[in-house]
Amino acid sequence: MGNLNKAITCFSMLGIKPKLDNFQSKLIMQKTVYLLQQMGLNMGFDYGFHIRGTYSPALTATLYDNRKQVEAGSNGEKLSDKEIKLVEEFKEEMEGLDPAVLEIAAAYAYFFKEQKMSAHDATIKTKEAKPFFTEMQFVKGINRGKALVFKPTKEDLAELKKEMAPWEAAADEDLVNFEKKHFGKKQ
Repeated sequence: MGNLNKAITCFSMLGIKPKLDNFQSKLIMQKTVYLLQQMGLNMGFDYGFHIRGTYSPALTATLYDNRKQVEAGSNGEKLSDKEIKLVEEFKEEMEGLDPAVLEIAAAYAYFFKEQKMSAHDATIKTKEAKPFFTEMQFVKGINRGKALVFKPTKEDLAELKKEMAPWEAAADEDLVNFEKKHFGKKQ
C-alpha cells in the first residue's frame, strides 16, 4: 500500500488542491505521484500504462477511501531534506502543472525508464500513445520529462563531450573567420 500522507504533503507543497470529482485534478495527482516516484521520492504506488498513460489503481482507491483527508490536504507527512529537494526540483521544472505536459512527461518517463527505451524510441512511442496533443505540448512534455528523470552519469557526459568535439571545433573556426571578416581580428 502506498504512502498517502507523503503524497498529500507533496500536493500541498506543489499547490495542488485535490478535487476527486474533477478529472483534471485526478490526472494531475496521478502524474505528479508517478513522476516524483521516478525521480526517487518513493511513495509506494505501483503504476501501469493505461488509456491516459501512467496510472495507479491503488492510488485512485486510496484517494477515494480517504477523500476528506485528501481534499482537506490534512495529515501530511514530514519529508526528508532529500525529498523536499526533489519536490522543489519537480515544481521548478513543471511550473504551472499543465495536465497535458504532465501527461506527456509521465508517458515519456514510463517508456524511457521502465520500458528501457532509447530517448528516440521513447519519444516516438509517446507520440504514438498520445496523438491528440500538439507539437508544442510534446516538446514541453518530453523535455520536462527528460529533465526530471534523466540524470547523466560522468560516463554519459564524457561521451557527449567527445561526440560534440567536432561541432565545437567547427563553431570555434566559424567564430574566428567571422571576427577576421568583420573586425579584422587575427587569432
